[in-house]
Amino acid sequence: MSGVTTVCRRGAGGFSLIEMMVVLVILAIALLLGGPAFTDLIRDNRLVSSVYGVRATLNLARSEALARRDRVVVCPSNATGTGCLDSANWSAGYLALMGVDASATVDAADTGNSRIHWENETNPAVTVSFTPKLVVFDTIGSALGSAGTFVFCDERGASKARGLILTNAGTVAASVDSDANGVVEDGAGNDVSC
Repeated sequence: MSGVTTVCRRGAGGFSLIEMMVVLVILAIALLLGGPAFTDLIRDNRLVSSVYGVRATLNLARSEALARRDRVVVCPSNATGTGCLDSANWSAGYLALMGVDASATVDAADTGNSRIHWENETNPAVTVSFTPKLVVFDTIGSALGSAGTFVFCDERGASKARGLILTNAGTVAASVDSDANGVVEDGAGNDVSC
């Protein structure tokens, strides 16, 4: 009995129709449960991105005021980035201007020296408001008379809002929910509203 080889055949590989349907049902359930959480994650990231944008602009403006020993104004911007709007709504964009006069407009003859930053691509799903309407950093970096709270809101309302507190000293801090009611507070300790 030499030279006889036995070959064992196993069943064909692959999935049965029932196995594939079970996997599809599990995948559909996972997507159904994870979809809203993913949407909230995207909305949270939009808010945080907007907060970081304003914070970076304020920090830049303050450091430029200190470094150049000149006044810097940060304000909601007009569509062309050449001047400030008289508005508490910063959602359409904002700019930082060096050494401007009380009108807070860009010097047409020297736009490179007066405008140090212009943010005109803000997220349309996020509204940004600030009272007072503009921030003025003086030559020592303080924002005396400009203290307030930037409020960042989306369609979810105050329960998901973010805040950024600007002090008279010119420092910036994130708003917190110190009373654990689910809404962050402004600089005076009051809940923000959207």
